[in-house]
Amino acid sequence: MRALVLARHSFRRSAPIVIGMAVVLAGFQFMLTQVAVFLMRNQAFGLLSSLIPPYIRSMAGPAMVAFMSFTGVVALGYFHPIVLASLVGLAIAAGTEPAAEVETRFADLTLARPMARRDVITRSVIVLLVTIAALLAVMTAATSIGLACCTPAAAQRPRFALIASLALTLGAIVWCWGGVALAVAAGARRRATAAGLTAVTTLAAYLVDYLGRIWDPARLASRLSPFHYFEPMTLISGGPLDTSNLAVLCGIAIAGTAVAYVRFARRDL
Repeated sequence: MRALVLARHSFRRSAPIVIGMAVVLAGFQFMLTQVAVFLMRNQAFGLLSSLIPPYIRSMAGPAMVAFMSFTGVVALGYFHPIVLASLVGLAIAAGTEPAAEVETRFADLTLARPMARRDVITRSVIVLLVTIAALLAVMTAATSIGLACCTPAAAQRPRFALIASLALTLGAIVWCWGGVALAVAAGARRRATAAGLTAVTTLAAYLVDYLGRIWDPARLASRLSPFHYFEPMTLISGGPLDTSNLAVLCGIAIAGTAVAYVRFARRDL
């Protein structure tokens, strides 16, 4: 399959940064398990909760109590803003590769061979999905190893199903923005333009969702943000995995991919 040949080329180019991110994220996930053990042994969870002002606790609700627990600290790496921003940034980089190839005229060399335009988009989809899956697998493995080898038996360890659900939810929001980036890049002539537009849109959507969670007038607008459907704290609080939220995020990713196929097929190179 020609798309796999292009994907192999893309993997070779992105391997250093993906491997570097895998090492950093795995180390962070492992160390969070040790932070949770440290806090448990020093009985610090109750102290942390007492330091939070009552109005913030009432605003956050049960989710805040759940976060100030062994499970909450271990799960932090699956929704920490820096981790989320790093993975979304990597997804945007992978999704805007078609624009980079148009800008550098590499697309002319590629499509001069017996290759359909759809193969270029299929390549980006493969790279995006494999990269996200690999990083999430490494993060989940690091969490599992930290809990298995270096956690006292008395600790209330999170179930693997919870960790898997958190990873699945994180993967859905990252794939969502990767699909949006791919749709934008399929019609752009410069990678910086496509990446910048997607990044600004991501930031705006994140801030709109944040305002909607704490300010009633913005609550309706926050439903337009994909981050509105990213609810890891519900899982930590003991709630079930909301498949409707996953469906929305995956639906946006699929819609973005479909738009990318159409735009790239009709555009002038």
